[in-house]
Amino acid sequence: MAVAVQGGNSGVGSSPELVKKLVDATRSNNTSTNDKFSETQLKTAAIHIKAILDECGKHGVTDKGQIAYILGTVRRESNMGWSMLEKIDDAKANKNYSKAALPSLGNGDEASGDGAKYKGRGYVQITGRGNYAKWSQILGIDLIGNPDKACEPNIAAEILIVGMRDGKFAPAAGPLSKYILGTKRDFLNARAIVNGGELKKYPEKAKLIVSYAESYYKAMTT
Repeated sequence: MAVAVQGGNSGVGSSPELVKKLVDATRSNNTSTNDKFSETQLKTAAIHIKAILDECGKHGVTDKGQIAYILGTVRRESNMGWSMLEKIDDAKANKNYSKAALPSLGNGDEASGDGAKYKGRGYVQITGRGNYAKWSQILGIDLIGNPDKACEPNIAAEILIVGMRDGKFAPAAGPLSKYILGTKRDFLNARAIVNGGELKKYPEKAKLIVSYAESYYKAMTT
């Protein structure tokens, strides 16, 4: 069942003017040269931002704080759609994501090739046979047989929005509305719904999303 997420500051749409403001925020919200976007990357970002905004509207996510945080997460996880496929060589993926190394991913052993086949994809980099199977069932799409479909913007956006909205990435952490709704905007602890391990071990990285989300929120509200 979908979780109600609308707040008092709802209704953003995906107008060209708003997309431009969010692209401008992406241009200026870098914290170092390592996360500074080129003009080519910004043009690509515009396409992905529109896709994400459209998917938010489709799935009833209209709270501006939530949308800002979703965009901040994509900025952190996949460089606003620039990196839709995890950059890891096949041998390393097969070893690091094997059943022996990370049984929770649902992959086979190293020789199965599951690690490479089901490496991270999409706006939030879903990883492992188990996650691809879960999203195949949720969306009614064969991601097991066609894992690259998770890189397609419309599918990646649906995984992103539904996963964060309904708390499907980390059910124990709860849905997005637990942290962000209306005047409540806990951009730091909301990281738990996607990557709680990073929040605990590398809080400085989680704080990057706070900075990104705040810039997107400002772009939508000023």
